Amino acid sequence: MVVEKKIPNAKVRAIRVERFQMSRSEFATLINNRAAELGENTGCTSRVIATWEDGDVKCPRSVYRRVLTDITGESMDALGFVVAPSTGRSPRRTVVALDQLDGQEQAVDRRQFAFGLAALGFCTERGTPRKIGTAEVRTVRRTVRQLKQLDERMGGDNLSVDAQRALGALNRLINTARYTDTTGKHLRSAYGDLAVLTGWLSYDADRPVDAWGFYGQSLYQARMADDPEVEVHAYAQMSMAAARNGMPRDAVELARMGQRVSARHVPPRLMSLLALREACGWSRLGDKRECTAALTRAYRAFDHGPSDEDPKWIDFYSQAELDGLAATCHADLGDFEVAQRMTEKTLQDMDPRYGRNLAWYSVVLAEVQLKQGQVGDACDVARRALPLLAEVSSTRTSARLAAFRKSVEPHKSAPLVRDFLEESRALAG
Repeated sequence: MVVEKKIPNAKVRAIRVERFQMSRSEFATLINNRAAELGENTGCTSRVIATWEDGDVKCPRSVYRRVLTDITGESMDALGFVVAPSTGRSPRRTVVALDQLDGQEQAVDRRQFAFGLAALGFCTERGTPRKIGTAEVRTVRRTVRQLKQLDERMGGDNLSVDAQRALGALNRLINTARYTDTTGKHLRSAYGDLAVLTGWLSYDADRPVDAWGFYGQSLYQARMADDPEVEVHAYAQMSMAAARNGMPRDAVELARMGQRVSARHVPPRLMSLLALREACGWSRLGDKRECTAALTRAYRAFDHGPSDEDPKWIDFYSQAELDGLAATCHADLGDFEVAQRMTEKTLQDMDPRYGRNLAWYSVVLAEVQLKQGQVGDACDVARRALPLLAEVSSTRTSARLAAFRKSVEPHKSAPLVRDFLEESRALAG
């Protein structure tokens, strides 16, 4: 992998030392406490501060940018950070107005999300609206988009409860409010979208049983609404969950069910994802021939490029994600050199917005290197991923890191291994 030259950040260090007169540990505690006051969640440690000051991280992720600006009153530039154009949004965000157009995407934090719920009547104290229409449906759709944005930044652990609250409120809307048949179908379709997302958040929080239940709810509502797009989404997510939870044959069949539902007309990128889900099932079964065939279909379909008919939920499915998931298939089949090369490419190409995915694939890369006997390199990769793990809340990723940590314990006398173990324990603490 290409390693860029580090440039230490003297500005943020000066503010910590001269203005606040704090150690790295004390400054991390200040950040965590202020984040909690703002309704944010951070897991800042002295190691995270060190990555900023040493230049390992050119700019912290969104949640830290907001908190740092609140604490210091300074912009990221004044703090010595460089915000990439693709992710450089102002740390101070305005509340989303409920009369904005449905198609607009807005940066959002958890306070905005709560505002959106309250505006729709998603509060037990206020009950539910007596009559609803298209405006409320748009707000539900916006709620799903907001949760997705938050998930990209934060991970699923801290959002799964929010999502379940929203899902329960939407269920009350469906069963107590008055609306037309058309609005009812839109509501059930929106429920299906939200249930799939709630399932994913529960899965990322390492609660697979809960996730499975929410996926089932999504299928039920999708069929009630006669919405094949939501149904296919649920099958795709269920296939992924099945492959990673000891049900590889089910993973294959669920992916195929998604392909059958969308057989009438499916955009190439969606066909690619379904083929990839099938490949993941075959790799867990150890069937190299079927896995290779499914991967070939996935890449061929993906090469057709995006389409105006692509569902909105498939935005996450980039070339980097395709390569990363294909790499896990190769690792399952024992092709570790191929898996390492593809995972390295994934980490190079991944959009920096997807912090949880960057952390996940960093741990995957460390595992693949370890299986090839590259213990020091594996621990170095895992150690460099620790700041990412401090910024996202994903039990699934943390559990994978913990398993990796246990596997390298026998080598703890080696310097790189020892450094990783010490820093990862500090992060866990």
